[in-house]
Amino acid sequence: MRRFLILFFALILGISTWICQAKPKPKPQINQEQKNAGFRQLFANVFSEWDRNHDGKLDLKEVNTVIENPQIHGNESAIAVVFHRHLQTDDDEKTNGLTLAQVLSLADDPEIQKSVSGKAWHIEAINHSLFAPGDPNLATFHQGGIGDCYLLAVIGTFVYQHPQTVRTMIQPQADGTFQVHFGNGKNVKVEPMTDAELIMGASEGRAHGVWLSVLEKAYARIDAEAKERKTGEEIESDDAVTTDFIGHGGYYGPVIVLLTGHKAAGAPLGRWVKQDSKAGIEKAHELLAKLSSEHKLMAVLTGKDKTRPLPKGIVHGHIFGVLGYDAARRMVVVFNPWGNHVKPAGPPGLVNGYPTQHGVFEVPLGEFIQIFGGFTYETDKPAATAH
Repeated sequence: MRRFLILFFALILGISTWICQAKPKPKPQINQEQKNAGFRQLFANVFSEWDRNHDGKLDLKEVNTVIENPQIHGNESAIAVVFHRHLQTDDDEKTNGLTLAQVLSLADDPEIQKSVSGKAWHIEAINHSLFAPGDPNLATFHQGGIGDCYLLAVIGTFVYQHPQTVRTMIQPQADGTFQVHFGNGKNVKVEPMTDAELIMGASEGRAHGVWLSVLEKAYARIDAEAKERKTGEEIESDDAVTTDFIGHGGYYGPVIVLLTGHKAAGAPLGRWVKQDSKAGIEKAHELLAKLSSEHKLMAVLTGKDKTRPLPKGIVHGHIFGVLGYDAARRMVVVFNPWGNHVKPAGPPGLVNGYPTQHGVFEVPLGEFIQIFGGFTYETDKPAATAH
């Protein structure tokens, strides 16, 4: 009987092992031509729906209308973002539009297919809440693919210094809009965030809400109003989207004013050191210690001269927030709005870079002055109240 039981369990174990190790049946493979046909059909359908004036071309205004439509979701939102990038060149010139033949050609491009699929997956992964329980914090803060580091670097420092203020300054409304109240008294109404807008700006995901995208959209509204005042012409809603207003660089001093209601000032740290190295460093030390102790907002930039090498993880023409200064150790705490991670391949410093987690790293004061320029900070002086 015992021998029988041993053989029985050995047989069961053998069958179980065979079942666990057996390869699953392969999924049916879709060949490229089938994939192309599916994308061509999808692209042809949206072309027909989005060509509102029926002129046989899909222009930027028509695509912008889709991007700003909260009823458009998923694949269609992803396609609208891809079309927008093809219609808008880096120098902000507008093309005449995409014909159906051009749209179908895009549909056959494997890279375009990959981009649309990736963006559609990204949309599904977004937490559409305004704030997740741990928001806002720098661990989930990531600049997206647009050039608004001047905005996000300062917002990042504001989040670090005043996280609860961020939660109170954005008020969701019953109709799905948001009222954003800035420190300088400016109030902005923000329309509901669309799927397309959420994948065009700051990186969104499951770990945090959409509050940062709401702030980007609010700033775009402020920028649009400024352009209208300057030109005397009203900007129609489909003339541009959020990324067109804020995605081509800007100045970070006005962002400090907007968030705090205080005037911004600058300090020529590099010139101080150049004039008198020892005295200049001491002057920078005293200023940073004072501003840090008062929890003032600070930001710096790197130069555009690429012949001057920068440490790993720090790029030219980019704006960083300054979170604080450890006066005893003479270490400056810097924030890259990319939210990146850097592990130096050798000793930390001007060559290998600095250990970075979620965009935050420390730099010795002497090296900080060598790397960065354009130091701008919040003062105690109240700015004019915005209307």
